[in-house]
Amino acid sequence: MRNKVPDKSKTVSVLLAVFLSYWSWLYTYKLDAWKFWTGLGISVITLLFFWLIFPLFFGLAVWVWVIIDVAIKDDNIYNNYQSIK
Repeated sequence: MRNKVPDKSKTVSVLLAVFLSYWSWLYTYKLDAWKFWTGLGISVITLLFFWLIFPLFFGLAVWVWVIIDVAIKDDNIYNNYQSIK
């Protein structure tokens, strides 16, 4: 018997994006896995190699990308999340 994945909420997703940046893509991981791994990779690379001012710049850019991405998604994506494969 398969467990039913509950529908997601766009409001929760936007709040997660504002407070957790790219970690909010774990909320819709089936749909946004590549975005999560890209955001994590950008963060790790900038912290390891550009440890002065660049992490702040790239971190802010990724944070804005996450908020915009989550905010412009159609509500149907969240309402029908269990049907996404």
